[in-house]
Amino acid sequence: MKPRTGKKIARHAGLAPLLGVLLGMAALLFCLWTPQAQARPRSLQQLAAIMSKLVETGVKYGAITSLYRPRYDRIQDANLSLSDDELVFVAMLPGGARVYPQRIMVWHQIVNEVLDGKAFAVTYCPITGTLMAYDASMQGLNLIFDTEGRLYDGNSVMIDRNSGSLWLQETGMAFDGPLLGRGLPMVPVYWTNWGAAKRSFPKALVLAKPPSTKPYGRDPYGNYNRRGTYYDNDRLIFPVALQDRRFPAKTPMLCLEYEGSLLAIDIGYVKKKGAVNFFVGPHALLAAYDPKLGVVRVFNRQIWAEPFLFVARNGRLMDLATRSLWDPATGVALEGNMKGASMPQFFGAYSMWFAWYSINPETLAIPGPGEVPEKLLSATPPGQ
Repeated sequence: MKPRTGKKIARHAGLAPLLGVLLGMAALLFCLWTPQAQARPRSLQQLAAIMSKLVETGVKYGAITSLYRPRYDRIQDANLSLSDDELVFVAMLPGGARVYPQRIMVWHQIVNEVLDGKAFAVTYCPITGTLMAYDASMQGLNLIFDTEGRLYDGNSVMIDRNSGSLWLQETGMAFDGPLLGRGLPMVPVYWTNWGAAKRSFPKALVLAKPPSTKPYGRDPYGNYNRRGTYYDNDRLIFPVALQDRRFPAKTPMLCLEYEGSLLAIDIGYVKKKGAVNFFVGPHALLAAYDPKLGVVRVFNRQIWAEPFLFVARNGRLMDLATRSLWDPATGVALEGNMKGASMPQFFGAYSMWFAWYSINPETLAIPGPGEVPEKLLSATPPGQ
């Protein structure tokens, strides 16, 4: 972040009362909402216990064929067969963004790729709406994944061809086999539509239709752009251990881990508000809607010693302390006295609420108690 000059600091001396109020509210929210310990398996015994809870689906290993180093099209070629509202996934891999149409991923679920000598896995579980991408190179061992056929709390079980170990698709953790207890680093992914993806990443490569007889224009579970299908009703095909009714079961969530705490952010809620300021313990975060790519992004809004508060303004973010305008796609200040400053961005993955909660019941949810009250988001400083 670029340092501000003494002259610019002096301009904002009149903001001291407002910042004092904001700091006081931050302390209050910290007291009210200190996060609990995360709920993911914390021992090899807990991981191994997953084996006894797997559900048979009737789908045998090999029935869902993963892809290995598939063919890609250019944007202009892919545009001939994709409509702007069609659902696609974007993975940020070495060499740039790659786009994966959901119409293909629903039939294959895993794409294995090797780039610059390193393996990557882009994974999608349609039953739980879980999109994850992983760095699958493990100390020089490039793992290749397939869908195993069984489920845990509705989520896909993956198996690597290298060791035969079993992995949870949602967590990227091995719970059985020689690699028990190992985890995979996440790679940034986005859940968006073709129109937004091609505008944001005009040089991206697009997964081409594989040489297969699968009906890629038909989704066996329904349609994300049509109401009343599996993707938006409350029916669960397979049982889950825990359920929570704060949100409809299949609410799309942006899920991430931050400083040891697990978060689930209602994507639709943030899209409607434009900006949501919240706390995770002492950490001041911001969930902002990026209208260009059509996704929610998460930033650390701790600017210098105090957190800033943000509101959405005409497709941009405005901080209430300096009235500077920020880019919701990058967290960089574009105009005003903060121009050139930036907020660190943190990336997550995507899942339906029921699936994320059942595996991670101590998740902190937004909207929830950690959100900054609406009354503190007035553009008019207190007392004026």
